[in-house]
Amino acid sequence: MLYHTARINCLAWSPSSSMVATGSLDTCVIIYEVDKPASSRITIKGAHLGGVYGLAFTDEYRVVSSGEDACVRVWKLTPQ
Repeated sequence: MLYHTARINCLAWSPSSSMVATGSLDTCVIIYEVDKPASSRITIKGAHLGGVYGLAFTDEYRVVSSGEDACVRVWKLTPQ
């Protein structure tokens, strides 16, 4: 999946502004590096059982998401 298949509900910028994370009704979180093509994105499919409604970076390699399933999850990103 290159892009979301439903409405984007939230987004967050990394502390260095080199990445942006988006969360959607399609249950996915997608992280794009702004200086790389969209094809190099990180996709977290099924991040929540319902839509994703909140995102925040805690540091350059961790994203916190919250969703319709009433869960808060921490995702560790692996640099590519």
